[in-house]
Amino acid sequence: MITALGPSVATTVGAIRARKSAYAISEYETEDGKPITMARIPDAVFNLIDAEIDEGDRFNFRYDRIIKMAILAAREACYHKTAEQPIPIVVGISDLPFDKEGLGSLLENLQENCKPWISTQLSRSLHSGRVAGIEAIDFAFSYLYELDYPYVLIAASDSFLDDYVITPLANEHRLLTAGASNAFAPGEAASCLLLTRHPQFAEIRQGYGIALHRPGMAHEEGHLYSGTPYKGEGLDRAFKQALNNQPKQSIQSIYSSMNGENHWAKEYGVAYLRNKEKFIDHVKIEHPADSYGDLGAATGTTLIAVAAENLHKDRNATKHLIYSSSDSGKRGAIVVEKVEIATGKELKV
Repeated sequence: MITALGPSVATTVGAIRARKSAYAISEYETEDGKPITMARIPDAVFNLIDAEIDEGDRFNFRYDRIIKMAILAAREACYHKTAEQPIPIVVGISDLPFDKEGLGSLLENLQENCKPWISTQLSRSLHSGRVAGIEAIDFAFSYLYELDYPYVLIAASDSFLDDYVITPLANEHRLLTAGASNAFAPGEAASCLLLTRHPQFAEIRQGYGIALHRPGMAHEEGHLYSGTPYKGEGLDRAFKQALNNQPKQSIQSIYSSMNGENHWAKEYGVAYLRNKEKFIDHVKIEHPADSYGDLGAATGTTLIAVAAENLHKDRNATKHLIYSSSDSGKRGAIVVEKVEIATGKELKV
């Protein structure tokens, strides 16, 4: 991964654990001239990324960053593995209306710069915002699990650095400025998960690997841009699906896409209380957007990677719940578990 906290999984997770923050005043301002706080990757980083970029039909400053971040994250995800042929890739993309036609040749650039792993012929894009990563895993369970490929790559990349993105959010008073208490800091990131159904191909540390259970997916009718009354039923249904086969008091931590806006805290409270029996009494709630900002479509994959690293680091941790909520109503939740791996057996979760 790459975030404003660092250019890799290790640097980002280390910074989160140390309670570092990438928040800083940006050059963007609200209508009344207040500077917007953001969590952005230094511009110089993008000049150091070794990549041949085909600008295609649609290209701008934001797309350049989205593409280069995705390339960097995909390379890190695949670095210690080998591939004789391309593998399926599912890419999570912003749910903004002008992104739904494709992001500036993203897949074509991944194919060119991440050989031989990626082929546009084995790709799928999901335009679902913060839920994109979890929805991509759900798609892999539904359509890719039985295909004869050793791996599936789940990728997501997003950035807010564009006037067309920032201005509407600023006009809705959603962006963090001095004195704001119900707002978020726009961030940017890319993160990739290299998944396999073969334990012998998994990353094993001290005899343990990380298993992903089937996600729970739902839709909130009363989402931010809906005229329907908000009831919190969407995230509750996603929780129930994800936790359906989990024992009582088995989830030790919750990793959340909450970004500082009150709406998401209210939603979490509803879902947690309605599923409280599945969590330990003093369940931890983690919302690392406090450190690296709102990551948009890269939220789900990043939360899963952070949770997986923390499962490996904590000897007593076994199961975490990760969830994400998109502005447009989609809700996703997934249980990530540390399991003892006996190589040579197919893992069913």
